[in-house]
Amino acid sequence: MGPKQIEVLRHINRISLLHRLRVHNLLSDTGVWGSQIPVLLHVERNPGCTQTDIAEHLGVSSPSIATSIKRLQKAGMLEKRADEADMRRNHIELTERGRSTVARGRACYDQVVERMLRDFTGSEVDTLVCLLARLEENLAGDEYRGRTALSLAEAADRPAKSDGEEREHP
Repeated sequence: MGPKQIEVLRHINRISLLHRLRVHNLLSDTGVWGSQIPVLLHVERNPGCTQTDIAEHLGVSSPSIATSIKRLQKAGMLEKRADEADMRRNHIELTERGRSTVARGRACYDQVVERMLRDFTGSEVDTLVCLLARLEENLAGDEYRGRTALSLAEAADRPAKSDGEEREHP
């Protein structure tokens, strides 16, 4: 790998980390992590959804969503309501605090993106989108094409399998 390729990789990694840090810093007093915002957004758009609905929509495992839901419940952002017909099934709703956190999360993401793209022209942003989409497509291939960012993060966090074992994908 040449110096230019290393420089591209370094910039991509730093941009991702800086974005995550900026969002985290803006939301730090809410007790919500940036990765929990998609859970809150899904519940906002689908009041009364189930844990399984959320996991399927985000392309992640049910246990990882269960952990997020428990943390968001403890933080006062979500509440569960038992299904009257099937007591094993819970419907998930935003609390008032959850609704205000979703609104704030949107504003934070907008602020970070605005800062990131400050001084770019419209055509530069268009070119950047095309270039980034090509990089993403090259890396995704058939194996990861169309997967959500959360499902990719979950897959990346799993330990690598030893020789001869294939990794499972949700």
